[in-house]
Amino acid sequence: IHGLYDIHKSNIIHRDIHSGNILLNNANSTSQYSKEAILCDLGISKSALESTDGEIYGIISYIAPEVFEKGTYTCASDIYSFGLIMWELMTGRNPHWDRDHDTELILRIHNGLRPPIVTNAPEGYIELMKECWHSDPEKRPKAHEV
Repeated sequence: IHGLYDIHKSNIIHRDIHSGNILLNNANSTSQYSKEAILCDLGISKSALESTDGEIYGIISYIAPEVFEKGTYTCASDIYSFGLIMWELMTGRNPHWDRDHDTELILRIHNGLRPPIVTNAPEGYIELMKECWHSDPEKRPKAHEV
């Protein structure tokens, strides 16, 4: 989350956060079980101060509902995507792995569909994940709060 915090602090919105854009590095670790996650692929990132181009980028399962509606990415839409990565880390599956990635899925996500909650997570993890993927972008935490 440090990388996301850093780009948001610099008024940059990633716009394509998903597990395929996270690299793992153990160069700074003495343990084989400790990894550093690095956010990569800033190719479609944009300044938060610029106007949107109205295009929708990314993998449907990770795109925030308001992006489908307005075509506008924000720091909050990046946080939504982070919440889906939290779910993926908890379950070992891609969000909505069992559904076609089509217009029907877009409508369902817009109408509140989220992946099923499992209970094998540490205390507070599920609550934070749900806050990150909250339907109201204003109620999502900021990167520095995660």
